[in-house]
Amino acid sequence: MKVGKKDKETIVKALSHWKEKGLIDESLSKKLNNTLQEKSFNWKSLAFYAFIFALVSLVIAVLSIFADKELLQLIDAIIETSYTVKSIAFALITAAFYLLDIRYTRGKIATNKYSKELFALLAAISFSITIGFLAFMIGAESNPGFLILIASAIYLGIAFYRKKEMYWLFGLIALIIAYGAITVQYANASDMFLGMNIIMRFTLFSAVLLGICRLLKSKLDPFYHYTYSFLLVFSFVSLWLLSISGNYSDYNDWMEIRQYQLWFYSLILLIASIAAIVVGIKQEDNWLKNTGIVFVFLNLYTRYFEYFWDSMHKALFFALIAISFWVVGKQAEKIWSKED
Repeated sequence: MKVGKKDKETIVKALSHWKEKGLIDESLSKKLNNTLQEKSFNWKSLAFYAFIFALVSLVIAVLSIFADKELLQLIDAIIETSYTVKSIAFALITAAFYLLDIRYTRGKIATNKYSKELFALLAAISFSITIGFLAFMIGAESNPGFLILIASAIYLGIAFYRKKEMYWLFGLIALIIAYGAITVQYANASDMFLGMNIIMRFTLFSAVLLGICRLLKSKLDPFYHYTYSFLLVFSFVSLWLLSISGNYSDYNDWMEIRQYQLWFYSLILLIASIAAIVVGIKQEDNWLKNTGIVFVFLNLYTRYFEYFWDSMHKALFFALIAISFWVVGKQAEKIWSKED
C-alpha cells in the first residue's frame, strides 16, 4: 500500500504500539510494515495548488486589464454594445462552459477532481455576470434581490441535478446575497427592516438556514457537509460582528455608545460558542467543536481590544496578549502530545 510520509509514520507508530500491547505479534508487525510503501511525490497536492495558482493568476490577469486605462478604452470601443447584447453574449458563454463541464466530467476518470471543477467554476462565474447585465437590461440594478433569488434557485437546481458542489456553493452565496438585497429594498429610511439592522438580519437568517440544514441532513446528501460547514462559520461570523456593532444602522449613533453597552450580544456569542463546544464533543463533531473554540477566543480578544485599548499602555497591552497566546500554545501542545 502506497501512503504519504506522515501517514506511514503514523501507521508505523500504531503497529509498534499494538505490538507492545500484545495485540499483534512480531511476525505480523513486520509483515504489515513490509506492505507499506512511501509515495515518492504528492501529486494530489501539486494538482490542487497548481489549479489554485491558475485561478489566482486568472484573477490577477483580469484585474490587470481593469488597471490599464488604455486597454479598458480599447475594450469599451470593441464591446460598446447594449446590456441586452452583453447579457445574451455571456449567456452563450455560460452555456458553452456548462456543456464543456458536462463533457469533461463524463470523459474523465473520477480522480481528476480539481480539473473537472474548472469549467463548473467558469460557468458559475459567467452566469453571475449574465445576471448582472440582465439586471441593468430590465432596470433592476438598484433592486436586484428577486433576480438574484431566481439565480440562486437555478444554481441550486443545477447542483441537485448534476450533483456538483461548485454550483451548490454559488447557490448558497446567491441566496444570502438575495436575502440581503431584498431586505435592504424594503428597509426604512434608517436601513432597519422589522427593527433589525443588516447584521442582525444576517445573524437570524444564517441561524434559520443552519437549523433547516440540520433538519434536512439526509435529504441534502451529498451537499450536507459543505452546507453545514459554510453556514456554521457564516452564523458565527455574523454573531461576532453583531457583538461589535449591536443593532445599530447609523454609524454616528454607534460611535456615541460605549462597547460595554453591547455586553448582551457578547454574552450570546459566548453562550453559543460554549454550546458548540459541548455539543461538538458529545456528538464527536470536530468542526462544530473547533468553531466554538475559535470564537470563544475571538470573542474574548475582541472584548479585550474594545475595553482596554484606550486605557492600557500599549506595551502592557501586547505583552498580556503575548502571554495569553503562549499559555494557549502550551496547553495545545500538551493536548497534542497526549494524542500522539
